[in-house]
Amino acid sequence: MEPIDESQTPKVHGNEKPELVLEQGDPTFECPSQINKILERVGDVAALPQVVCQVVQATENEDASVIALERTILIDPGLSTRILAQANSAYYALPRKVTSIREAVMFLGFRGVRQLAMTVGVFDLFLGKTDRDSLRRRSWWRHSLDSALACRTLAEFLPLVAADEAYTCGLLHLIGKTLLDRYDAAQYERVQNVVDQGAPDVLAERAVFQCDHIEVALGVARKWGFPEILVNGLNYFTPVHEPTAENALRACTALGSRLTRLIRANKPAEEIGSELLPGWILDVLEVTDIKVKAVAKSVADSLESASMMGL
Repeated sequence: MEPIDESQTPKVHGNEKPELVLEQGDPTFECPSQINKILERVGDVAALPQVVCQVVQATENEDASVIALERTILIDPGLSTRILAQANSAYYALPRKVTSIREAVMFLGFRGVRQLAMTVGVFDLFLGKTDRDSLRRRSWWRHSLDSALACRTLAEFLPLVAADEAYTCGLLHLIGKTLLDRYDAAQYERVQNVVDQGAPDVLAERAVFQCDHIEVALGVARKWGFPEILVNGLNYFTPVHEPTAENALRACTALGSRLTRLIRANKPAEEIGSELLPGWILDVLEVTDIKVKAVAKSVADSLESASMMGL
């Protein structure tokens, strides 16, 4: 469930009562010791695969060669397969098949390869090698991938937001959920039960784990050595008001996530107006009501194109 505005309160249907006592508290609540404990317990699960890190580093270097990137990719058969499959997808309708990683890299470009490598690596963080039947984690993964695509599309409208950074934040903004779930799946089931009754996920997580998924995401992002602008961009629940580049990335993450939920719930893009979106996001991004509809239409089109590509 999407975190709600601070003015909203937990809802309970009928005579049901939440099994947890939820307190609103401070949205910037921090519990570093608990977060460290969680990250230590999940261990290697909270680490980006080495090959993904190498690909990201290589593609950030403008002087990197296609041959060097090819060598890095070939180390991982799974990543190699995904890159070839992407280049040969029906969406591109190439006149002939791409048969080598070098050719695929030249066709997709460094940016496309970097985003695909990040996506493959994060997929394993969400679902791992043995638990792909987890409906909860699969749902989080689907929303994360959709949000990444939405955020990348939004960046085209936002001069202060870089497309690559927007994609990364959209892809990782729910990573804390899967790490909490891996830390203690039974306890996260308690969280889910309360969320299903209408309570905000952030508050339910704090009641059970003494921290929430956003704080865990910020912790693991710092563990990975992410630049502070990306860490700030993942903090999508806490409102900000100054139209800076860092705040614009945070607002972009929040907007991408919210628009994705509305569109995937079959809300027509032309019916999505500013009244359905948190005001702080539109203020920071300086998006008018008229522009909201254009933005929503572009996001809807990007999600439809992704479906055609099999993403």
